Amino acid sequence: MIKKLTVLLFCFISINNLCGQSKNNIEDIFKMQLFLNKKNTIFRNMDYSVSKNDSLYKKFKEVFNIKIDTLKINNKLSGVLENQYQFFKITENNIVYDKILVGKESRYLLLETMMNCYYVLAVNTNTGASYRLSGFDANDFFGFLSDFKEEYLNSNFIKLKNSTFFKNYKVEYLDFNCLYEGLSRRDLDREKYECLRRCSEPFKINHNSTDF
Repeated sequence: MIKKLTVLLFCFISINNLCGQSKNNIEDIFKMQLFLNKKNTIFRNMDYSVSKNDSLYKKFKEVFNIKIDTLKINNKLSGVLENQYQFFKITENNIVYDKILVGKESRYLLLETMMNCYYVLAVNTNTGASYRLSGFDANDFFGFLSDFKEEYLNSNFIKLKNSTFFKNYKVEYLDFNCLYEGLSRRDLDREKYECLRRCSEPFKINHNSTDF
């Protein structure tokens, strides 16, 4: 129990430090999210004293580089949130290691990313908040939608309906309708709702843009 609380506290402090110190450094944000998303691998003679902390994260982020693609936005909502939200994508081909990881080092530092898979993060350029929207084990779409609608209300003094958002705000490689419907189900069906599939699973995603 104490170990779990320690990990959660580290996650909270680390993400807040990133947002406060370098809120627009998308590479730092991406690497932190990938680090937190990576499950600890159980193996023979593993050192159970090793946990997710600043020291391990420092080693994790230094062993690889990532090439980040900025996604195109089709925003037809009148005069609102222009460039406030940006969307970024990486694929398994965008992750390049500085050296070959072997043994225990590979267990703790290597990302096991499936082929034909991509991660997408949305970032609020004003607040530094980030949202996992594709590829990660968890998905922050509802948090993103809630924050987007709140800022729309503050800027335009009218509420934004979900149907209006879905019709007028689109981002390549993302299907907001799919995310909303899939996450609204009591039991997640990642086979039916392909947008919810994770890079930690053996699957193939169609990389074509959706209604963009």
